[in-house]
Amino acid sequence: MKKMFAFTLTEVLITLSIIGVISALTVPTLVNNYQKKAEVVQIRKIMNDIQSAIDMYITEEGKSKFSATPYYKDNINNLIINKLKYVKSCAANTTGCFASEVYMPIDSGDSEEFKCPGVSYLLANSAAICMVKKATGIITVNVDVNGQEGPNIGGRDMFEFYINSLGEIRYCSNGTNSGGPCDTEKNGCTSSNIGKGCIKALVDNAWVMDY
Repeated sequence: MKKMFAFTLTEVLITLSIIGVISALTVPTLVNNYQKKAEVVQIRKIMNDIQSAIDMYITEEGKSKFSATPYYKDNINNLIINKLKYVKSCAANTTGCFASEVYMPIDSGDSEEFKCPGVSYLLANSAAICMVKKATGIITVNVDVNGQEGPNIGGRDMFEFYINSLGEIRYCSNGTNSGGPCDTEKNGCTSSNIGKGCIKALVDNAWVMDY
């Protein structure tokens, strides 16, 4: 008669315990990496959509640069209203678009509540956006890629980038993509609760979020 072999209950329980421990250690990391990749994809898409909208509008107006168009001169928010798909506008306090709680920097430094100086908008893709034209002519763009949803961390779901007078998206507040000040902002990415300099960090790292 052929002898049959089987696992004992103790062996099965030990195996399940080991699998449980391994899962507890690896699953959070896998989920976190997936969320980071999704956030990078979203911010890239939003930036591409904005750039495409600007390019199309400049062409429609028959101009050679953004600063010669009515949207740039009169109300930059008309770019969002007329060229981007948005669900609703929010008051200057951003309630209903951006998170009402504070935004944290990656390095767990000082947190701060984000307030759009003008009107903010909630886009059809659930992203919140705020555009403000500075006295220098540079347009500051703040985007939370998932609106009021978490994690509400600068450089994770909250980013800041810029548009120059030509209608080109730039990564640094002086309207450039390189140089000393640009590198300074990039190096300060993890301490910014609004993700200032983080687009530069992503671009320089082939759009991989490893900071």
